[in-house]
Amino acid sequence: MNTYNKNQTIIQSGEPFICFYIIADGTVTATHDSSEYAETFTLKKGDVIGIFDFGYKEHSFSYKADDKVTAIPYTLTDFSHLPSLFADSKELGHFLTLSMVQSLLKVFSHYQTLTSYQDKLYRYLIKATDSYQTFGKQLGLPLKSLPNKDKLQIFSPQQEEPAFWIEEYYQVVKASLGNRNPLFSNAAFVSGFLSRSVEDLHNILYYSETIAEYLKDIGSLLLNDASLDLFDLYTDLLFRAKTAKKNCAALEEKIQEMISTLQGPLFNDSILANARITDYERELKRDHSYTASVSEENLEDIRKKLSGSAELILDYAETVEDHRKEFLQYLQMYKDMADKNSTEKDADAIRRKLTKLFYGIYTETFQIALNDPTPPNVVMMFLHFGYMDLELAGLENAAYLYKVAQTYQGDPENGIYTLYEWIKQIYLGKKIPSRNELSQDYSTYLMMLKTQSKIDAATYQKMLDDTTGKVMYELENMFPVVNKVTNGHFTTFCPIFIQENVIKDLESTLLTPYKIKETLNKILAIDFSAFYRSYLFVDEKLGIRENVMVDVKPDFILMPNVGSHGICWQEIEGMHRNTPGRMMLSAFHAENLEKSLISMIGDFRWELCRRIQGMRWNDVTEHSLTSEYYDYAMFFNKNRAISQDAREKIKLALARAKNNYKNLFVMDYANWIQYESRGAVKLNKVTRQIFSTYIPFPAATCEEISTNGAFTEVMQAYNLKKKQQLHHLRKIVQKCLSLGKPVPEPLENHIRLIDM
Repeated sequence: MNTYNKNQTIIQSGEPFICFYIIADGTVTATHDSSEYAETFTLKKGDVIGIFDFGYKEHSFSYKADDKVTAIPYTLTDFSHLPSLFADSKELGHFLTLSMVQSLLKVFSHYQTLTSYQDKLYRYLIKATDSYQTFGKQLGLPLKSLPNKDKLQIFSPQQEEPAFWIEEYYQVVKASLGNRNPLFSNAAFVSGFLSRSVEDLHNILYYSETIAEYLKDIGSLLLNDASLDLFDLYTDLLFRAKTAKKNCAALEEKIQEMISTLQGPLFNDSILANARITDYERELKRDHSYTASVSEENLEDIRKKLSGSAELILDYAETVEDHRKEFLQYLQMYKDMADKNSTEKDADAIRRKLTKLFYGIYTETFQIALNDPTPPNVVMMFLHFGYMDLELAGLENAAYLYKVAQTYQGDPENGIYTLYEWIKQIYLGKKIPSRNELSQDYSTYLMMLKTQSKIDAATYQKMLDDTTGKVMYELENMFPVVNKVTNGHFTTFCPIFIQENVIKDLESTLLTPYKIKETLNKILAIDFSAFYRSYLFVDEKLGIRENVMVDVKPDFILMPNVGSHGICWQEIEGMHRNTPGRMMLSAFHAENLEKSLISMIGDFRWELCRRIQGMRWNDVTEHSLTSEYYDYAMFFNKNRAISQDAREKIKLALARAKNNYKNLFVMDYANWIQYESRGAVKLNKVTRQIFSTYIPFPAATCEEISTNGAFTEVMQAYNLKKKQQLHHLRKIVQKCLSLGKPVPEPLENHIRLIDM
């Protein structure tokens, strides 16, 4: 008989299945390690601890004592040994079968609840998004767009739902157990029944996880930690309506209804919900009938200065009359649209035409600004933020842009640029243009033109050194594509700054060099080798030929838009491996910056490894991050080191990653940085082995989490490998010192980078 104190873990998920326990007294909570919507199951006296995974090699559930628990242990290292246990205990079959049936029915009930939730939440969100449009029109206020609204799709499972007969079948079995049916004393029958029941139970569980992930995705549209959600849209509309002294009683009532939904079972993050509701209620008490972020006098002054902004920008750009007239015509049509983010065909046609004209004007404006030491403030608002019109931007937004436009800057010395600064660097010959959508850099593009006889050798050579041509290449190729991607509104994109896209306070979302460096350093404190790459260092005099690491931080370029997406556009410059990568973000980045950077760094790691490995990036005989991860993702179903439960989780993750292995890697990378670095188990042991080999944690982190059994083995393996590397390198250092020669700087740097 074993005794466990309150909150003591009896079995941890991932542990090998070597025994099970029958509860003699007390209650135990069984928890399946999955998403936020996964519920726990309570086991009581007579239930079996470990019943969920009978016949499996390891436990997928964790079991914790709710109070003082006594339990009878039964050793079971092989399922085929179960009949021998029956010989010693005639009642064992009854206990096992009853516990299995009761547990399975609990899991099935949980599945039915989730099924009900997914239907209710989808219908609620559809109705809420429609109602938001209605309220905006009734109040006569600009509507803001919901980021990631493409997630709002009807549930489409990737697997068959549980059979219709399951619940009734197991209810009948449960009734038979109450009658002490002798069948449940037969070891062979009970073994077969348990084997099939475990399979049914996990099928229900996996289907439930699919629904849970769906609920998590669409639930984030209702409320998320970045405040890019419907709750924010509604409350923002209410406060704007109060400021404009509109009748908003119906809107307040709708928000109260939304609060009830957030506090109910459809939304599972009560901590986040309570925090946001508290903030709303605090803001609600504030008087919104007057006071603005800028005084009325200053607003009126700015209104006068920015009146006719588009004409002022067109005058500066010296836009030809035909293009000028056409642009102003489409700009007015855009202003007249009641819903700037409408998906109607006519609205899309206006945005497309306006977008094309915008980029032409942007290029014209930039060419003049290049040689102008003090461009007008309205021009800098245009170049830095895509501002074009006071009415479209909204007066208070325009006032903020006016305030920061002249002083807004990056930190080129540390690789952070506004788009304006970045293109200037290209014009000055300090940076080369980015690749286009076809992954062609400027020189490759010119070579293609030469090969196709579109230019001759002399023209090719001249264009190679033409800085104006390089600027045009960047503005015509990288800029339009990346501007759209970082904005995030793929179907309704227009590069002009509009107040509908401002769903969070501009000041809080403006990206500055300090914010980027602070957040990046936080991530690099965990993934210190994120931007390492190796090269062959040769010193013939000292007889050194060694692959050494160099740390090359990427360039960050801030695009002139309000957006929620970041992108790793390229991992190196040109063909040189020891050059900075390029990462793009919106100047006003509304999403959580840390999460965005983690995804971008994960993308960068994958692409850099592919670049270095070349054609053999997925050849597992050439050990690398991409080859081993690709092999794992491709053949996980045949990998004996991966449990059945873990395989099902990989299937679910692959579906979320749209069957793209890089996307799956980036998701696992985020879990590695955000959770596993704190000792929280999120990955299976195979991915953990890969990540610990190629994306190691600093020594202090390794030491801290190695006490957790799930990490002990991989951390020990990494530490051993690091000691071997350092031992080899220090022998080379000793050789240099014995010859009276200074240690080469690349070698010293390499040792410092490894010994983190």
